[in-house]
Amino acid sequence: MKKDSQYMYKCLQLAERGRGSVEPNPMVGCVIVAGGRIVGKGWHGNFGGPHAEVEALRDAGSAARGATMYVSLEPCNHHGKTPPCTEAIIAARIRKVVIGMPDPNPEVTGNGADRLREAGITVVEHVERERCEALNEVFLANALQNRPFILLKVAQTLDGFIAAQKGTSHWITSEESRTEVHRLRSLYDAVLVGAETIRKDNPSLTVRHIDGRNPWRIILTRSWKLPLSSAVFTDEAKVRTIIVTSKKSARENAAVVTKMRKQGIRVVDVTTDVMEFASLKSMLTRLQNDFGIRSILVEGGAEVFSAFIRARLADRLDVFTGPKIIGQGRGSFSALRPLHLTDAHRFHVEDVHQMGGDVYMIMRPAKED
Repeated sequence: MKKDSQYMYKCLQLAERGRGSVEPNPMVGCVIVAGGRIVGKGWHGNFGGPHAEVEALRDAGSAARGATMYVSLEPCNHHGKTPPCTEAIIAARIRKVVIGMPDPNPEVTGNGADRLREAGITVVEHVERERCEALNEVFLANALQNRPFILLKVAQTLDGFIAAQKGTSHWITSEESRTEVHRLRSLYDAVLVGAETIRKDNPSLTVRHIDGRNPWRIILTRSWKLPLSSAVFTDEAKVRTIIVTSKKSARENAAVVTKMRKQGIRVVDVTTDVMEFASLKSMLTRLQNDFGIRSILVEGGAEVFSAFIRARLADRLDVFTGPKIIGQGRGSFSALRPLHLTDAHRFHVEDVHQMGGDVYMIMRPAKED
């Protein structure tokens, strides 16, 4: 089993090479092992291109006969942009296939493994499944929940404030932490903030300090108290700015909506208050289906953080804590206000490390008992 895990880690390393090129498909890596050594390797390199298994078989050539294949995702058994990988595996006379995670599509999950077994191939499943699923967490949210993957990024003081009483927040965390945030922005399709963040901080929400693509910028607003001179409405990236509001607010501010749209800024209206669950869920589905947005980095403020936590729409929570105490200010999740500790929203800590002078914690929602 230890060897199986080692080879699956290699699959994951290969799969990572497809990041940014294969979406909306999952990242997949594959190695073929014979006589205790890797004789073929492959990964899904671009959307619509050959799958990892086919690339690995091509790399292995005749050495694939009687060998063991390791692949991070269950081989497909249907015709899509490419032929079924199962048939290529069978034709190559692979003896055994070790699979990391099943295909998440409920209509086809298990079909690939079953087809291989029918052909007399030994199949081992769920090797390093959690790691394989973590690599494709965005794909899983898209496929299973029909919405983008949501990461909440919080920069706070030791006592849990994201800004001082007068609203100042520059800078709570270190330069190293801020650079990491820009790296995250470059990996996500969109950055989302509330209108208050635009009013108080006038952020550009672009990628700086590192090389990387600029994400879509999404702003949630109830009142349309948005300065039209804000960076997100006037810079070169303004055509990748989306304002989300309620239908009622859009009607009441029709002139402003028209002006924004003439400038190339998109406006999405939802049925009810933008901070309510139904509106958030509807918004996320529309952002995925209409704009191809499959991952969102939520950067604040407190009301927005609280809304996503309350709606249980946060898939991951990254907290950067700077070594400062201010005593009073705007709490990171101050809009939640649970009456009892038993009402708390629980998370489990996945990773903790120091970044500059800060503590960086990566968390995910705790599984309910």
